[in-house]
Amino acid sequence: MSDWPFLFDFARQHRGGRLALATLVAREGSSYRQPGARMLIAEDLSFCGSLSGGCLEEGIATTARKVFSEGRPERMVIDTRPHFGCPGKLHVQVEEIGPELIGRIESELLERRSLLLVTDSQGTRAAAGEAGDLLEKVVPPPRLVAVGWTPDMEPVLGFAATLGWERHRVLRDHRMTGDTPPVAGECIHVLAAEDVIRAFRPDPATAVLVMTHHLATDLAFLREILPAGYGYIGLLGSKRRRETLLAELGGLGLLEDPLVTERLHAPVGLDLGGHHPASIALAIVAEIQAVLAGASGGFLRDKTGTIHPQVLSLG
Repeated sequence: MSDWPFLFDFARQHRGGRLALATLVAREGSSYRQPGARMLIAEDLSFCGSLSGGCLEEGIATTARKVFSEGRPERMVIDTRPHFGCPGKLHVQVEEIGPELIGRIESELLERRSLLLVTDSQGTRAAAGEAGDLLEKVVPPPRLVAVGWTPDMEPVLGFAATLGWERHRVLRDHRMTGDTPPVAGECIHVLAAEDVIRAFRPDPATAVLVMTHHLATDLAFLREILPAGYGYIGLLGSKRRRETLLAELGGLGLLEDPLVTERLHAPVGLDLGGHHPASIALAIVAEIQAVLAGASGGFLRDKTGTIHPQVLSLG
């Protein structure tokens, strides 16, 4: 989960004012957040984002006053023992950031392109081959393409919104909407099954969730999206329904590649228990998160080694 989608919203709310960017550049010992965590601070010291479990942010935000007045980045080394009770240090840089860099990062991610950011004593900027204290690869957020228009889709999109995912809902015609309003921030598309791939170029961070509750419609969309190379494909329904659809797809010669069937998650969701639509939605979104992140979705207490993988390259 990236901080950037939330930081973009905060920057828009404070357009025209000065903003400071606080970055967790490095850590010693354990920490709640990993290097690359960021927060934005406005002139009134309101902020968005977090670099810890929530007890350090106000103090970090006050450093923005000095950054705004002196016009240069400020480095902080925070001893975590008094706050968290465990030994460690957080290395944080606070700097003023202009709208140009924020705009560039947002435009690249909207086009679903990655970019590298380097952070050092000179500040944060788009990397051009150089190293720094922190080299971060900023990648597009997960994109959820939900096919169908049913009430049980609302909590799925709600959880996805909380995670900062890009959200799209696909339907065959406007009559499918009925009286149900869209979830705030989602995009609505009226598309035939054969148009989905053109509208949403397949990439490893895109999840397609088929929830039409209509067998023939599910088949039409699966026929197009299964071979396309999306990072995740989920189908709502029972095992019997899955087997019926797979038999149809196999008859069309679409299952010869074993990767195609491995890509399909049906029945959709992790086994979390619960039968309420919200519980089912949580299981679905949790499974998508695990698959896109390359995680097992099991209990962290059973995991050997470090909990968080190293996702950043340090210069």
